[in-house]
Amino acid sequence: MADVKGLVRGLAPHEIEEIHSIGPAGPLTPKLLHAIDRAAGGPGEGRGYYVYDTPADRDRPRVFVLREDVCAELFGVHH
Repeated sequence: MADVKGLVRGLAPHEIEEIHSIGPAGPLTPKLLHAIDRAAGGPGEGRGYYVYDTPADRDRPRVFVLREDVCAELFGVHH
């Protein structure tokens, strides 16, 4: 089972602030993906705490967003 609370505790305050600034449905930056991976235990360990937002589109790259339960923990809302 995913340890969402542990993941959030592993994020630095400035990382949480940056996540709050983009909002619950905002696309995650590469820097934030790295921070989530680190907080989850290392490179690639954060996969699953973030998911692709929409299906692939030839004109736009796919972006990552926080999984719903991670959003609920960080924002108190579901997106």
